[in-house]
Amino acid sequence: MNAQYEQAMDKYTHYASRDDLTEAIALFKASGEAGAEKYIDKCRALLDFWPGNTVEFGSYENKPLRWRVIDQRGRMRMLLAEAPVTHRVYHGTPTDTSWRECDLRQWLNGPFLEAAFTPAERAKITAVRVENPRNPMYYTNAGLNTMDRAYVLSVPEAEKYLPSDGDRACGEWWWLRTPGSNLFSAVAVYDDGSIYQFGIHVHYENGGVRPVIWVLLK
Repeated sequence: MNAQYEQAMDKYTHYASRDDLTEAIALFKASGEAGAEKYIDKCRALLDFWPGNTVEFGSYENKPLRWRVIDQRGRMRMLLAEAPVTHRVYHGTPTDTSWRECDLRQWLNGPFLEAAFTPAERAKITAVRVENPRNPMYYTNAGLNTMDRAYVLSVPEAEKYLPSDGDRACGEWWWLRTPGSNLFSAVAVYDDGSIYQFGIHVHYENGGVRPVIWVLLK
């Protein structure tokens, strides 16, 4: 293993910026090592999925899915659907519910994952601990935390990752997982990007669904 390959591996393993990954690619190319091409592809994937970028990953109903890369943890990337992938109820019956119990969660972690991603793509989607805080205005209890491979944003997450109405607006309204003023409703983002914390009845049929997934780039 030559010095350039070792330097490249160090840049790749301990990268802290895009420049580190770009330099790693150049060093891998210059090294001439047989295994360099594999790591060049890994570096390019990390650059493609850099926070702030928009990427394509998976497809649903014969349309490629486009995602905003909104966070990272090491080689994991948090992706938010650029626009609603479909329109569904939060819960199929007009009754109190929570994110843990609702039909939308079951659909996202079952039929949606199966329909939208190939086996190789699903292998990259990681289950994460999802915290379910109370409604910040009405203090409605959101129930227990969950482990999910796909979910929708909470109010605090929407405010953190999409801090302005313009960031949240996508021309139609979409569900958040936070309960509304009671457990018969869930918070939604209006088409102008404002957050309706009072909530919309969980069985309302026309809610946009913007999934969140965490992808591990090995």
